[in-house]
Amino acid sequence: MGRTRKANVCRRLSRRALGFYARDAGVVQRTNLGILRALVCQESTKFKNVWTTHSKSPIAYERGRIYFDNYRCCVSSVASEPRKLYEMPKCSKSEKIEDALLWECPVGDILPDPSDYKSSLIALTAHNWLLRISATTGEVLEKIYLASYCKFRWIF
Repeated sequence: MGRTRKANVCRRLSRRALGFYARDAGVVQRTNLGILRALVCQESTKFKNVWTTHSKSPIAYERGRIYFDNYRCCVSSVASEPRKLYEMPKCSKSEKIEDALLWECPVGDILPDPSDYKSSLIALTAHNWLLRISATTGEVLEKIYLASYCKFRWIF
């Protein structure tokens, strides 16, 4: 039996761009991971440590941004070397962010405030405050108290 040969990375990328792997999300993800594996596992690949950091809390990643310390510190990962976008001041345990998600304005909607068109983090604090935080500056844009009779832990 002959050995099956995989297409090179350039051919796989061009086929992906043409929509060959668009049957379902699982196929696309497996294809992307296969392309990444082919690039990383080459014998000629050399790795260089560009940047290192540590965090006691979980690290989150969304749209080219890395979030540390429960979303209080944001670093851009788009450039060749990560750059800190903002770091919010230290806070008490009651103001600790429990969960957050990135919110972006849908195209075509008319919103009342110009700041509504920029991406924001919707964050939930330990004491049931829902915050809308600017994703680029870390400034709290809106603050809403949810309720005192129940505890919210996640944003879905």
